[in-house]
Amino acid sequence: MTNLESIIALHEKLIYKIATKFHDIPTEDLYQAGVIGIIKAYNNFVDNGTTKFTTYAYNYIFGEMYELSNNLRTIKLNKNILGLYKRIEQTKYVLAQKLNHVPSIKEISEFLCIDEQTIYQVYMCTSTIMSLDAETERPVYEIVSDPKDSISTNNIDLQDSLNTLSPDEKKIIDYRYFKDYTQSETAKILGMSQVSVSRHEKKSLNKMYNYLSA
Repeated sequence: MTNLESIIALHEKLIYKIATKFHDIPTEDLYQAGVIGIIKAYNNFVDNGTTKFTTYAYNYIFGEMYELSNNLRTIKLNKNILGLYKRIEQTKYVLAQKLNHVPSIKEISEFLCIDEQTIYQVYMCTSTIMSLDAETERPVYEIVSDPKDSISTNNIDLQDSLNTLSPDEKKIIDYRYFKDYTQSETAKILGMSQVSVSRHEKKSLNKMYNYLSA
């Protein structure tokens, strides 16, 4: 066992303790993020005789878990917003056929029983997506629900963010978030180590997060 492996083993209790501060995220994923935090702390720690490594590593472990939590929350938020956007666009199309005019926000709001302000906010959040209407002959709601998508996300922005990933990164995100495999199961299927899957996953989530936040 290398010195780094020994340090990781010695700090497992600390990793799991910090993991309890985060909810709705698999403990296994938080543990892997914590291990990455330990590795970063190990690579940056300078023993000055006053600061204990455990104290120094705490912020790195927490930081990695927080970043993982934030990235997952952002992707989930975008999925929910674009799911609602799809419903609004479908409603607009149906009402236009029924009323023989482009429906107003108020008419859409009454039909869906959704507050008008919520609809305005959804349109603001998806302004980039809406611009696609001018570039295609098909309305956006048809594209969003296109069954030919390689990964069924019902989410244009999310699909585009996936296209920024390498083939291996796409496979990892597909297995982890669309097929609900654990990191261990994903590693076994792809012939990789669990730590490697964790690192690739984190890198992929960062890429997607940066795309969705742009």
